[in-house]
Amino acid sequence: MPGKRSKRSDTERFACPDCENRLWRIGSEKYLIYCSEASDFVHYMGMSRRQAAMSMAQGYRLDRHSWIEEFFCGEHGKMWLLVRNLESGKIATTTATAHDWKRSTGTPNPDSSNPSVSEFTQRMSRSPQVF
Repeated sequence: MPGKRSKRSDTERFACPDCENRLWRIGSEKYLIYCSEASDFVHYMGMSRRQAAMSMAQGYRLDRHSWIEEFFCGEHGKMWLLVRNLESGKIATTTATAHDWKRSTGTPNPDSSNPSVSEFTQRMSRSPQVF
């Protein structure tokens, strides 16, 4: 029985939201999401309103079932996606919004540039890379 212990078939495959081609993980950090309002607890974590109110009384809570991660599409280049583990065991992905960036931990916002980086370096980092 060859491949009996192989985990290759268990790896999750992600599709590009624009072209449906396969996305590749870059190996970047997983930026976890915080829930700060009761509505966030209900919407993103699937809690009841009562549980959300109790969690809200304790302060911020880290959602370990959703994070922002960087992926690569052969057609569109690098993109940031919000990845969620669903209760069914499947993984759902959506494009990360500005609201998701505000709720994440220690993430650099890709839409705004770093003021300590020169214009030339910024422009060269955004140009297509040939491997």
